[in-house]
Amino acid sequence: MIEFPTVLDDLMMAQQPILKKSKDIFGYELLFRGKDALNANVSDGESATSQVLVNLCIGITKLESQLRKPFFINMTTELMLSDAFFPIDPDTVYIEILESQKLTPEFFEALKKWRAAGYRFALDDYQFDADYEALLPWVSIVKIDILSTPPENFIKEINELKARGLILLAEKVENEEMFEYCQKIGFDLFQGYFLQRPEIIKGKKIDSATHAAIELVNALQDKDISIETVSDLVTKNPKLSYQLLRILNSPVCGLSKTVVSIKEAVIFLGLVQLKKWALLITLTSSSTQPKALFKVLLTRGRCCQLLAQNKQSAIPDSAFMVGLMSGIDAVFNVQKSVALEQIALDDLSRAALMNQTGELGSYLSLTLDCEEQHWDNIQSMSPAERALLNRAFLDAMLWSEEVMQSIN
Repeated sequence: MIEFPTVLDDLMMAQQPILKKSKDIFGYELLFRGKDALNANVSDGESATSQVLVNLCIGITKLESQLRKPFFINMTTELMLSDAFFPIDPDTVYIEILESQKLTPEFFEALKKWRAAGYRFALDDYQFDADYEALLPWVSIVKIDILSTPPENFIKEINELKARGLILLAEKVENEEMFEYCQKIGFDLFQGYFLQRPEIIKGKKIDSATHAAIELVNALQDKDISIETVSDLVTKNPKLSYQLLRILNSPVCGLSKTVVSIKEAVIFLGLVQLKKWALLITLTSSSTQPKALFKVLLTRGRCCQLLAQNKQSAIPDSAFMVGLMSGIDAVFNVQKSVALEQIALDDLSRAALMNQTGELGSYLSLTLDCEEQHWDNIQSMSPAERALLNRAFLDAMLWSEEVMQSIN
């Protein structure tokens, strides 16, 4: 895994995509918790905060160089008022200000200093409180928690924010219906679990294109399938062949030579690895879902795999498959049980996907705790376990971005 500063062992970090209207990724919110996972403050006191920031930014800089997307980062009042060095390109970060921020002359002076250095601000959890209107001239983005502040009750205020040229971000968008409503009334950016938790029609049939893709997925689960059969299956799909060769020739695979054919790729990479990549590209090629969903699922798969490897498990590739296929219901817009019935999975993988049980289920459960910020569960882990999960998730974020760039 990528080496991050040791300070990240004590800072749990999760990420949540922020999407455009097109459902393409605009950026990520990086969510931090300290040694006390239930406490969002990264440090207490100006001097400690400054030291943590310097170390932390080493890790963020590594993320920045590979993700190439804007980050949204919450910063403490102490940090805003300190003279700490912040070695992150202003074009790749938005500093979030909580509406609960105490507004003092010193704080506005700090805003002026950061703004002069080129940094941009987002006002988080805005509830249309008149006392905080003084912050609006300083921010580019206004984030509104649509669960605690229902937007239908503030249409006039939303229009006024739009008239000021502010970008509106809807937080906690939980389903497609709310996404469409927020889009209709003027929101520009969206954050929440609506991609991972789509509205699924019970008993919906799988269309013919998806069915063909699942047939290939099913064939690839056969432990006795031959190299020739896999090569034939893949080469029959020109798009799949092209994408597979691209990804096998990219740095994420780590092959020592360039491959020029699917069969050659099988020989050098091995059947198990080829099945993994072929499955991945089959899923992405046959779904109408936005690429942001696959970024999430790739991160899950890689994190599960890394957790298994660190446990010296004999089944890290199965862990990857479980993480990747944990969102197969969202990929194909059918119930998970319906999709899994048509795929020849072993009992352990099926139990992990349906109930998060067994060894594979434990890796998936830990990954989802990090992805969905289940801080109560994370807090119950030992410091060593938290550090391992944190590093696996960070590494998985970077790896999945590289893979998506290779596929695209």
